[in-house]
Amino acid sequence: MYLEKALSKGLELGADFVELREERSLGTIIRVVDGVIRELSSGDELRISVRTLYNGGWGFSVAGSEEELDEALKESFKMAKLSSKWSSKFEADWPSFKGSYEVLGKEPAWEVPLERKIGILMDQHRIASSIKGVKNTNIHLVDSLRETRVINSLGTDIRQKISRVRISSYIFAHESGVTEASFESKGGLGGIEIVEGAEVAEKAAKRAVEALSAVPAPPGKHRAILDPKLAGVFIHEAFGHAAEGDAVLNNESILADMMGKPVGAPSISVLDDPTIEGLYGSYRYDDEGTEARRKYIVKEGILSGYLTNLEVSKKLGTEPTGNARSMDFGNPPEVRMSNTFIEAGDWSFEEMLSEIKEGIYAIGSLYGYTDPAKGQFMFKAEGGWLIEGGELKKRLREVAITGMTLEVLHNVEAIGKELSHDPGSCGKKSQWVPVTTGSPHVMVSSIVFGGR
Repeated sequence: MYLEKALSKGLELGADFVELREERSLGTIIRVVDGVIRELSSGDELRISVRTLYNGGWGFSVAGSEEELDEALKESFKMAKLSSKWSSKFEADWPSFKGSYEVLGKEPAWEVPLERKIGILMDQHRIASSIKGVKNTNIHLVDSLRETRVINSLGTDIRQKISRVRISSYIFAHESGVTEASFESKGGLGGIEIVEGAEVAEKAAKRAVEALSAVPAPPGKHRAILDPKLAGVFIHEAFGHAAEGDAVLNNESILADMMGKPVGAPSISVLDDPTIEGLYGSYRYDDEGTEARRKYIVKEGILSGYLTNLEVSKKLGTEPTGNARSMDFGNPPEVRMSNTFIEAGDWSFEEMLSEIKEGIYAIGSLYGYTDPAKGQFMFKAEGGWLIEGGELKKRLREVAITGMTLEVLHNVEAIGKELSHDPGSCGKKSQWVPVTTGSPHVMVSSIVFGGR
């Protein structure tokens, strides 16, 4: 009952709204580079995050124990009063939620000995390094258990316990002065069973080696097919961040004042859905206690929704979408994506190929740059294929795509029927949260290609 008492004390101080998030976080991070352990850490911490609202200003503090909670409340309220001098007031009258959710998996990762986890990574290294042409391996495993209770002064009281595991591999191949890289990962909600037997290093190694014999991609505008990995990263980075409501409010998004207007071809629909069972970015409740839900950001080419938290929903005049997320107890929730993807269409990959006389099939994603305010992007792909006469003819390297986000979306000609997802970690305001990207194959009439 001490959290309930703390809520009352926060209101007695004069706060308009009080939110407490009790959180236990434990997990492990292991990185093996070229067969040598380069990173090994684990932790188990329990803290209480305190947020108070006063005249539109927020205050945030963290208590290390029940005994520190009163002082954390006072500190949070002090900051809220101070920040209110530069804030616009809004009513704190959001809906409340009650419930619980738990996903632990068949074999909880925190119960697995470190030696076994290290062995999983060493096996991945051995498999990849045994493939001729592979020069360097970088294998990474992260597992976490996040147990939270969110309670606020409007009546919300939710409990959530989620286990996540992810393994990723970055493989480099080298031959005759040419170096190529490939990335592969696997992860989700559950236990260590998610990553045992995963073929991430082998898949990445084979692609990297194949790229060594490739020829540089022809620069310029080309008709193209983007594979699910590249299309998924594109829709998350180039478009998804622009759909986050705080960016819209701060005039840092090309989607401001675009609600209900065309932002792409009629064939494209984009969703954010934290409720999909097992995906790495899934959850039942966000970090403000709002129940998660499936929602369209784009429906048949029309912008149909922004992602919001409590404050942003109030300022935009919409309902909270359940996208308030924080990295841990030391950070306040921000508007973030979850599982964001392009909805499947009705084209097969073979049908797309047959439509292209000359073009490029771009595969994978290594890194990139986006500017949500200007709608610009650049992504370095793993590689690709030259398409001639409806067939894949030559393996390509030095493949990069660049351009204007909405122009590319309007150039979409076809969406594939087979949707796939990839786990990842998304950064914003120094906070990293687990997410999932996803897409079918996407065919575009024109996109600019460059090299490294």
